Amino acid sequence: ASHFWGHAFSHTCLALKKHARSVVHSTARSWGDVAYWVCTFSINQYKIPEELAGSDWATSSFYLALRSSTCRGTAMVLDERALPLERSWCLFELLQTLQRSESDSSFEGMLFCTSSGIMNHGGASVEVSLNLGKRVSDLSLENARASSAEDKAMIDGLVIKEMGSFEHINRKLRLHIVDALNHAERSAHKDFATIRASLQGGSGTEHPGEQRPTLLSRIRTSHPLKDQAGGN
Repeated sequence: ASHFWGHAFSHTCLALKKHARSVVHSTARSWGDVAYWVCTFSINQYKIPEELAGSDWATSSFYLALRSSTCRGTAMVLDERALPLERSWCLFELLQTLQRSESDSSFEGMLFCTSSGIMNHGGASVEVSLNLGKRVSDLSLENARASSAEDKAMIDGLVIKEMGSFEHINRKLRLHIVDALNHAERSAHKDFATIRASLQGGSGTEHPGEQRPTLLSRIRTSHPLKDQAGGN
């Protein structure tokens, strides 16, 4: 689980519970049996230098957890402000997730988890999905911060080495968000259609020529996604 310490603990728990319920059919008999690696509890907070392995990121607890054969994917706990994406170690987790996704077809990649549901599964609320899309559209990962200047320099350097530029990883993140928004959009349309049909007595009819703005068109109209223009 990739998360921000500043989130309310209840928010993190609810987001992970939503994720566990959405994947339980393929991973466990009960959602309570779905296991997560969470740095808050998995890292010895009294031995941070040893856990982070100094400048040797390949032996850090974060890397070893993400590269473990038992790791099925990364659940990033988000609110509408996308605060984890402002933290350097969450950027490290994003980088490693993107890289493993490209080399391991069984890896489920990055899942954007909110307290209302999983965006990639169409479970997050329309409001949260729209606000996250708007936030990420003007987010620059190079501005991510860390408590240690050395950690930030190490992670920034790794991004440049592996991705070539922050422009590249910014674009990849936005495209992943676009894909998640597509799922949210389809799910919302299905829900709206079901409710309309119920209100109309099951006819499901539309007024001739009626056009409804899509989630993505509403984001692009109010705040264009930068990757669509080929830049940051």
